[in-house]
Amino acid sequence: MRWTIRIGTALALLWAVYAVSPYFAAYRLVTAVQARDVEALKERVNFHAVRISLAQQILAVYFSATGEGNVSEAAARQLASVAAEVAEPLIAQLLSPEVLVDLLDDGWPQSVVSERAPQIPDEPAPEGRSETSPPSWPQSKASRVGLGSPQLTWRDLLTMVDMRGFRRFYLTFPGVHGAASRIRLSFRFRPWSWRLDGIEIPDALTRRLTEELRKRVGRMP
Repeated sequence: MRWTIRIGTALALLWAVYAVSPYFAAYRLVTAVQARDVEALKERVNFHAVRISLAQQILAVYFSATGEGNVSEAAARQLASVAAEVAEPLIAQLLSPEVLVDLLDDGWPQSVVSERAPQIPDEPAPEGRSETSPPSWPQSKASRVGLGSPQLTWRDLLTMVDMRGFRRFYLTFPGVHGAASRIRLSFRFRPWSWRLDGIEIPDALTRRLTEELRKRVGRMP
């Protein structure tokens, strides 16, 4: 009987630790961004996976915009998925650890994109939420925060974290520029830890990074 109680208590403790671990992982990422600690960020991010996810978004827009192969938007997305691995070294120039800190700080990478983010009004809160849609946000200036904002609180993090199953959670933050800088981060659970392995950026930033990619491709011999 005692062993049953001990095992039950141990399992309950492990479950409790796992239940709070996504929020702790989000908090550790926030502290790394706020301290602009690149080394700490490297421990919490799978940069290869993040660059691939970013490459797929940028290349889909790139192929559609350049008309490479006269492909449709759906075909461009499929082609981008295939080309992402090849383009990853080039994307690495756009998303170094320092640039990622810059991006997560307020939702806009000023070190890569020189102009300011467009001020897009916040979207009205939807009536319902789909399986893959990020959480809706209070429509106020106060809700516009990046991970580097001193206004960010534990209550904000509780709202931002969205669990999906046992090995995945999303962290969505609105950024300081409204809808133009809303970022969605994807974390995957590896043995005993969570790591950032995907990032979804808004259309305005995707288009701007696509322009930057086209410039760099044009400068290649």
